Amino acid sequence: MTPSQQYRAIVTAYITTNPACMASSLTSACVVNSGHRIRRKVAHLVQQTARSASIRTTARVASDPDNRWLDRRQPMSSDRRLTTGARIAAYRRLNRLTQRSLAARANVSHSLLTKVETGARPASQAFLAACARAMSIPVTHLTGQPFIEEHSEDRLAGPLTDLRAALENFDLVLEDLPVRPLADIRPEVHEMLLARRDAQYSRILGQAPALIDELVQQSQTLTGSEREQAHHLLAQLYRAAADVGYGLGLPDLVSLLLARMEFSASRSGDPYQVATYRYMRAYSTFTTGRHEVGRKIIQVALEDIDVGVRRKDPVALCAAGNLRLRASILATRQGAPDAARSELAEARQLAHVLGREVRESEMGTGYAGAMSFGTTNVAIHAAAVEMELGNHGQAVHLARAVRMPNGYPPDRIGHHYIDMARAQLWTGDRDGAMTSLQMARRIAPQKTKYHPSVRETVAALVHASRHAPDNLIGYANWVGVQL
Repeated sequence: MTPSQQYRAIVTAYITTNPACMASSLTSACVVNSGHRIRRKVAHLVQQTARSASIRTTARVASDPDNRWLDRRQPMSSDRRLTTGARIAAYRRLNRLTQRSLAARANVSHSLLTKVETGARPASQAFLAACARAMSIPVTHLTGQPFIEEHSEDRLAGPLTDLRAALENFDLVLEDLPVRPLADIRPEVHEMLLARRDAQYSRILGQAPALIDELVQQSQTLTGSEREQAHHLLAQLYRAAADVGYGLGLPDLVSLLLARMEFSASRSGDPYQVATYRYMRAYSTFTTGRHEVGRKIIQVALEDIDVGVRRKDPVALCAAGNLRLRASILATRQGAPDAARSELAEARQLAHVLGREVRESEMGTGYAGAMSFGTTNVAIHAAAVEMELGNHGQAVHLARAVRMPNGYPPDRIGHHYIDMARAQLWTGDRDGAMTSLQMARRIAPQKTKYHPSVRETVAALVHASRHAPDNLIGYANWVGVQL
């Protein structure tokens, strides 16, 4: 291929894919021909497109024609114009993989990969985890998280910085830091638990940093049972903040919060706080695709609280039930449907023994510190498991049968409708999917806005619509999907 043909090939490849895919074309161009003329034209092409795509690579490409600077593990632009499918295609090219080779390495369907890359099908969480693991990158690189533009629009950047600053200290006494008695702090931590239940990210980020500072000071100055109480409150607060970090697609922040949570949970004198920590730690393996590790973590947690389960302690039953439900999703994404359904059956039995719906907010009623659990949560997960397994018709059937009790946590209701929308889309019920998305937005707006599956579903709805209706256009603009 002549230099001019090579240049034309670069331009064609760039225009027909997306801005994030250009690095692979630039790499091949510079390897095939390192001539000054080609480098100048390539640099000019990058310079023209960088303004619209927010890709700041012009100088480095021009000065380093061999692309030694390129790190395939680094996240690409979270530009709204890039779909998840486009990011998968971009990282696949950066790893010099064909569609067939990536499909084989990730153990996914080649046909499905093709449809996801072109936007004809939404990517499931299991699919994303498999592709990310095959290319040795975090799932968030493929979803485009964190959604920086939305963080700025919702004024979350400053509170996130405050939270990171508060996490710097967890074991030191600071001079002249005013603190209140635990009795005054406890109601505010309870409010944070309610905010977590309601998926109110802004509220948690606005209040958690100052509470962390106070409780860390108390945990290092009090003694005996009061010190344990301070750590207990800290563990709950870290858990609420970790849910926010996970919802916003910030795995590094989640890892730091989990480290702090482990520190306090192990000093709280409450084995169920340790179990909750392990529950959250297993949750974080969804980002890395290490589902087998997550299942092992769950197994250890279940062994630790087995005595309480056999005694039918309500707190133990709630903890074990949630651990079983988490294990069911981990097994599903690991490709073990029998194990997933077995875990669901165990959770269903625990809910039967418990005999009621227990809510996390029931402080001071004998259930303090428990994770909410009951038959409703089992039913929600049963539908989610079938959806993850690709049985979308069955998933929709099970999801429609779920009846939410009065006062049920908005966080879980919102997630249920997000999952239901995905299943409805796969069955061809686009109107139903749109209705479910609107329900999720009404019930848990911040969770819905930042959930990557919502963007996938909305993008697929836009792709399937010859003329997008006004409600879909408005929803796409709200959630950050480029039309």
